[in-house]
Amino acid sequence: MTNDHTAVHGLRVLSFIAISVLAGNLALAQAPKAAPAAAAPVISETAPVAQATSTPTQPIAINWNMHKVNGKVNVTVNPDGTWIFSGGFKDKKPLDDWDISFALKSTTGAIYIFHYEGNAADGIEFSKTGQSAILKDDFASFSHHKWSAVYTFHPNAAGRRAHYEAEEKKKEEIRKAEAEARKRHDEKVVAEKRAEQKAEANAEAQWEEQYAKQHPSSSGGSGGGGFLSTIGSVASTVGGVIGDIASIF
Repeated sequence: MTNDHTAVHGLRVLSFIAISVLAGNLALAQAPKAAPAAAAPVISETAPVAQATSTPTQPIAINWNMHKVNGKVNVTVNPDGTWIFSGGFKDKKPLDDWDISFALKSTTGAIYIFHYEGNAADGIEFSKTGQSAILKDDFASFSHHKWSAVYTFHPNAAGRRAHYEAEEKKKEEIRKAEAEARKRHDEKVVAEKRAEQKAEANAEAQWEEQYAKQHPSSSGGSGGGGFLSTIGSVASTVGGVIGDIASIF
């Protein structure tokens, strides 16, 4: 049963690796461009890397107090492979989804990721539990371990609508300004407004591309897209790479 369980998790990790590598290659292939401010995460925070020791018979209990959103995240891993990943905050972010990845790195260098993503419109309160044969088999390797966490926000469906409405208003203002300049035969302003329209179109294309990466499984709402960014960030934070990830929960 352990081998089957390991194989399943291995396939999951490999699929995430493939997607992450593809996304990275696409990003490198493009010339660097300044993304619109609205497309960037509203808030992000990374927990300092902490080193700890434990015994093979005692649970690992980790608590992180998040400062920027005044909340906390807790991870408990027991010797029998059962685990709890919970936490949240009360701050309301009606236009954003919240994405967090928590990394636990063992003495072997293997990284175990706990992940959650949800709509932050009314704040966040979550609790995930499970039992893993992998964690049970590898529990002794946590005698010395590191941990860290990374969270970020990205626009949800409501955020996309707000962005679209703001963009349409801006485009209409530019169109009106161009029309007025044409009436005045002010070719300089006409050229400026045309350049603004082109810049807005490019910025909007970048915004939509980023939104699609953040929400690959749906056209709106939580799609798990921030997953790829936070998982890579937290793996790097604890001194590893995507290939070091042993399992994702």
